Amino acid sequence: PALHSSGTMFGFHPFGHHHEAVHSRLDLLEAEVTQMHLQKHMGQGMPSHQHPNQAFLTFHGPMGSPGSLGSTVSTVALPTRCASPAATPAPSMMTTTLPGSMPSPSNAGPMVPAEHYHQIMQLYSEAVGHLAKLTTKHNDLLVNHQQLMAAHYDVLTAMAQDGASGASGGKGEAASGKSKAPKMGVIRLDYDYPPAAGDTDSPASYGFSVIYRVVPGLTFEMAQAGVFTEAVERRFAEAIKYLEHKGVSSITGDCGFMMAFQVLARKIATVPVFMSSMVQCPVIGAAYDHKEQILILTANGTSLKPQKEVLLKSCGFHVDSERYVIHGCQDVPGFDAVAKGEAVPVELVQKGIIALTRKILQENPRIQGILLECTELPPYADALRATTGLAVWDAVTAADFYMSGFKDNPRFGVNDWQEEFNGEMAQYTFGQNLIEKDAALLVNKREVGTDVKADAVVKQRAIKAHAKAKAARKVRKLVKQQAVCLGVLRLDYNYPPAAGDTDCPGSYNYDVVFRMVPGLTFEMAQSGMMTYKVQQEFVKAIKWLEAKGVSGITGDCGFMMAFQPLARDVAKVPIFMSSMLQSPMLSVAFDKYDIILILTANSQTLQPQKQILLKECGFDVDSERFIIQGCQDVPGFDAVAKGEKVDVEKVTPGIVKLVMDLLSMQPNIRGILLECTELPPYADALRMTTGLPVWDAVTCADFFISSRKDNPRFGLNQWQNDWDGTHDDYKLGDNLTAEEKSHALNI
Repeated sequence: PALHSSGTMFGFHPFGHHHEAVHSRLDLLEAEVTQMHLQKHMGQGMPSHQHPNQAFLTFHGPMGSPGSLGSTVSTVALPTRCASPAATPAPSMMTTTLPGSMPSPSNAGPMVPAEHYHQIMQLYSEAVGHLAKLTTKHNDLLVNHQQLMAAHYDVLTAMAQDGASGASGGKGEAASGKSKAPKMGVIRLDYDYPPAAGDTDSPASYGFSVIYRVVPGLTFEMAQAGVFTEAVERRFAEAIKYLEHKGVSSITGDCGFMMAFQVLARKIATVPVFMSSMVQCPVIGAAYDHKEQILILTANGTSLKPQKEVLLKSCGFHVDSERYVIHGCQDVPGFDAVAKGEAVPVELVQKGIIALTRKILQENPRIQGILLECTELPPYADALRATTGLAVWDAVTAADFYMSGFKDNPRFGVNDWQEEFNGEMAQYTFGQNLIEKDAALLVNKREVGTDVKADAVVKQRAIKAHAKAKAARKVRKLVKQQAVCLGVLRLDYNYPPAAGDTDCPGSYNYDVVFRMVPGLTFEMAQSGMMTYKVQQEFVKAIKWLEAKGVSGITGDCGFMMAFQPLARDVAKVPIFMSSMLQSPMLSVAFDKYDIILILTANSQTLQPQKQILLKECGFDVDSERFIIQGCQDVPGFDAVAKGEKVDVEKVTPGIVKLVMDLLSMQPNIRGILLECTELPPYADALRMTTGLPVWDAVTCADFFISSRKDNPRFGLNQWQNDWDGTHDDYKLGDNLTAEEKSHALNI
């Protein structure tokens, strides 16, 4: 609505003229009272038409004056004191004459005792003052409504433009008005070799565009030492600025040793930076019980020792911790080809990696997850998933996680606002994207067109073809494993979830199984304490989900973070009861002066879980690096607390406006984390309008599920059944026995 500076909406002045009239009449009344007292003291008689027991105050409103209720004479009848108290008429509220009516003694209206007049005037003034305050609040509300409608209009306009451009262009085409598809930047060592598919330096490893930039002089040895020369440090900074100029959404490195330069890179970049797959350590560790171990495979068993302090400070990873079993692959036959700059015999190395891992697992039965630290190890991730049945993370899962914060989620929220990746990777040759002067500074570039280069390329192609054929033969002998599946623990709380909500099956691009915990109410979760009976039901639900073959388990309420330790103690699969588990991966990717905005259902909800969040996630509620903002005042969002269906279209503009207002006051905000499980439906709208990365409960689930999922772009393929793309219908209470249902409160 058009809201003018005067407070009018569509030309209507709410209460404005009435207030001016009221104050004008009060001034006139005071003048008439003063005149009456003067006449009394001067001995003037009463007008002949006045009743002996009445005093009439007559005043004239200015003809046509602004704010007057009329231009006629108005009279107020004031009774004088009666002869006896019994004859005193009962006081009544003073009335004023309507515009256009001329009062007279016979129709002057109710009488008011003269001695009560000033008290009535005082109360009347207070009432008018209160009304003025209400009017101010009303006008403020109108201003806020105008701003909200403007935000709503912007969102709807953008959606309409995107829809129109999407209709005019084919799938994957560059459409006018859409945001560009996100792309990742990779800082490369001054080291030339033919990367295998799955390697960080192979564009085929990703489901999005990649731009590479070599840092001349940054050799493998320099990265291993963790110390720059001044000239190389300047070129490192130039490489980051070049990639940002090219519009990359995040930046990584092609060697785990670059973790030593993580802090410097964060200071230079404005986008998320993750120079090593080791940034995933604190999140992975939080998802497993403290008694369980994580295997870390690296190129060399001693390679992480020199970076002990960097890893501890930047990633929260302690090299000497008993939770992590570190093992090098330097003795695996064929793996030394990387160090020699030759094509890696993937099939040969894969066999050795599997044999090594099986041996380590036999010696360390407490290992429940695997992290591949070396950037040349992702090609073997699928083979390890298939043969061990364990979750495997690597440099590619880290890249997918950070990029998920920028990508349009096609399953819910605002759609078709971003160009789609067309699946085509730009060809890259070592040293590309360098000016002639910088290219001349390269230390390890091979001469293009030499026999050595040609032989390496031919050899690589032959090895890949042989490996592909042999892998295909091996797949036919394998019994395919079950497709990945997410398990969700539900509160004993019934409501209609929106698409994007944790409780909506359509929020995921994989199968999901729900299991309600009878008696676990919202209030109980909020308190962070369960009764013994509910705790038994909680444990039973986890075991039931694991028996169904789920790959990971989450909760449908952020308050369940209080039960993370108990859930981890029971489960063997990764447990992530809150999207807050992602916070360490966000804080490590941005500079210490950058801010991460955390949106929650209510600003005070995280305070009771302060200690659990600090212990389990390394997240300090009171840290200046995080701004916590509740959405409790966003129009329509209260439907969540009421257990009603949320009108996502109505709530979206309010969420967007809330965040845009915060950004105007806090320009250092670099990323957004949605804590509440009912906030993901608004993630795409925030990505579209702010241009910032947004992570939520769905990106958290995707991250953990990716560690168990077949990566179709490289490695061993077709070892896992494909998901059929359909979700089973679910009603609260399904998957419970009749006895278990009897303990539920909200079915």
